[in-house]
Amino acid sequence: MLKKFFLIVLSVSGGIVVGNAAAAFITLLGIIPRLAQISDTDKHVVLYQRMFTLGMFLFSLIFSLNISFKLNKYMSVFFGLFFGIFVGLFASALAEVLNVVPVVARKLDLRDYVTYLILAIVMGKVVGSLAHWLILIK
Repeated sequence: MLKKFFLIVLSVSGGIVVGNAAAAFITLLGIIPRLAQISDTDKHVVLYQRMFTLGMFLFSLIFSLNISFKLNKYMSVFFGLFFGIFVGLFASALAEVLNVVPVVARKLDLRDYVTYLILAIVMGKVVGSLAHWLILIK
């Protein structure tokens, strides 16, 4: 019984440390405010931050408790599309915050096509997410 209690305390402590590190990383980089600025929804930054935190918490809970959802193909497409959009936007905001896109655009002489480059990243994430949910998970 003591061993199980110790494992629970250790797991929760580790989760708190990792969660704080992830939150600090995202906060210091200013990804969520930049994403709101890109999408011209600056007035919803606090809502985005709360939803991101809630999403991280729920994902951790679902992963830790090994909960699975049996979805049909249509629901998988629906959730896969939204997960893909989120991951694509998040990856784009992260890349822009870290100045990856401007540096790549400058190096490859694609300054006039930055919008298309970002759109390609987002669409790649959407397609990858759909492939994951529709093909890999059955």
